[in-house]
Amino acid sequence: MKLNNAAIESYLRNLLGQVIAAIMVVTQAKGISSPLEFSSTEWILVANALWGSLIPTALRWANKKDPAFGRVSEVLASEVGKKLKSRSSKK
Repeated sequence: MKLNNAAIESYLRNLLGQVIAAIMVVTQAKGISSPLEFSSTEWILVANALWGSLIPTALRWANKKDPAFGRVSEVLASEVGKKLKSRSSKK
């Protein structure tokens, strides 16, 4: 499976949002005033955002109709590339 830049950027945006949200939730739930006071237990809870942020990106990849980086996007990109190449060689 080849990931394109759109998929990587989407994952990183999701990751950033999930990590910030996880830090806020853990801070509130544990009554800690700052992430600098987190122990390894709290950071493990935040680390769950790593796989949690992959879910929306994986769902978009599995969606055949997603033009950005769905499973069909690679096929469409290669077809468009072939047409552009054939047109440029005709000139």
